[in-house]
Amino acid sequence: MKFVVARTFKKNGSAAIAIDAVPSIMGYSEELEQRFGRKIEVLLLSGDSAEALEEAWPEYAPIAVVDNQESFERTIEEKVSRKK
Repeated sequence: MKFVVARTFKKNGSAAIAIDAVPSIMGYSEELEQRFGRKIEVLLLSGDSAEALEEAWPEYAPIAVVDNQESFERTIEEKVSRKK
């Protein structure tokens, strides 16, 4: 399964959503980058679950996998505003 992953910085982890849950990956990626600016990096990753993603990409952990765009964007917002 392929995921759109929004990697946050400062060790706050990442948010992921199945690529099938977004209408247009290119348009959505640009929308996210405009909204969150340099606070995130948008990636496409493959994995069967959050655990598989974290195992394959430990530098992006913890990864919160959500099932809809609203939750995805809310999770990104929480992660970029969190202080560590």
